[in-house]
Amino acid sequence: MIFMKSFLMMLTFLTRIPIKINFEYKKKDFLKGIYFIPLIGLIIGVFFFLLSKLEFFLDKPVLAIIIWIFYIWITGGLHIDGLADTIDGIFSNRKKERILEIMRDSKIGAFGVISIILLLSLNVLLTYYINLKYLLLVPIIGRSSMLIACSISNYARKGPGMGKDIIENCGFKKLILGVIFPILLVIILNYNYDLILLMLLTNIFVLLITKHIKGIIDGITGDTIGFIIEISQTIFMFSLYINSLI
Repeated sequence: MIFMKSFLMMLTFLTRIPIKINFEYKKKDFLKGIYFIPLIGLIIGVFFFLLSKLEFFLDKPVLAIIIWIFYIWITGGLHIDGLADTIDGIFSNRKKERILEIMRDSKIGAFGVISIILLLSLNVLLTYYINLKYLLLVPIIGRSSMLIACSISNYARKGPGMGKDIIENCGFKKLILGVIFPILLVIILNYNYDLILLMLLTNIFVLLITKHIKGIIDGITGDTIGFIIEISQTIFMFSLYINSLI
């Protein structure tokens, strides 16, 4: 029952899936929910997989747009907002303190708008070209990358902030979970084992991106977690596309 509560707390934090259960928030229960983050990616992935079956009725370009509209709804645009805030801050070319201020500002800048348009356009385009059954893995890669990034980082801000508890309570176990969970799923589903290499390559990109962000703001924040989730998903889909050409 405790684990179910932790799972539901993390599910309501990372998605907009309506949960009609009222329970008292306890920090320790929320932190236990960190272990369920890849599973939440799987839940989103299952929805992707089900939507992909509409390929028999809809043209693929139309279906690709529907899938990513659904993604925005189910995540509430939380991670995409983090992407835009991170881009606005990093591309401001300011000092750490000013970058963090820009990232916390509720207003979105030109670079943020451009990043959202480019990312969603690229996601739709890549969805058109890849095997849709692999969409199941995309949200899992994003949430597993979140664990990997948090496990090698510290919280960049002083004081409270979105994502602080997750960042400060990720360690080696969560890092291993982030790497192993998607790989085990590929094996269980009997997917092409080439996908494991693509996942590991995506993980390397996540490590490099995280290291770069840490070098700029001395850690990561909730916004940069969203950035890493979104970028890792797109990198993985791009690797799927390249692999299909080989």
